[in-house]
Amino acid sequence: MKIEIKEAAMNELSKIQFENGEGIRILAEFVGTCSIATDIQLQIEEKQAEDEVISENGINFFVPKISLESLPGKILLDFKQGLGYKISSPEETFGYNFKLKPRNP
Repeated sequence: MKIEIKEAAMNELSKIQFENGEGIRILAEFVGTCSIATDIQLQIEEKQAEDEVISENGINFFVPKISLESLPGKILLDFKQGLGYKISSPEETFGYNFKLKPRNP
């Protein structure tokens, strides 16, 4: 999987002080009810055994193998002030207003 970080998102991510071994976990789950959607969460965490590590612009992204099944081969990460992060692919937008959850204490 490839992650392209847009300039606005990179500027926002550069403000984060990651501790040793931390990165951004991307959790994605296909949700099929009366509509079809992918539920995505972003959180600062450490790598876990089942994660694929994707390093982009010096930032590690941890994607559990099960989440890879719900995501395309390439995603775009952008940021809009007041709206939060936007995750999309060349084919579709997965959503706006994603918040990056801080690490658990």
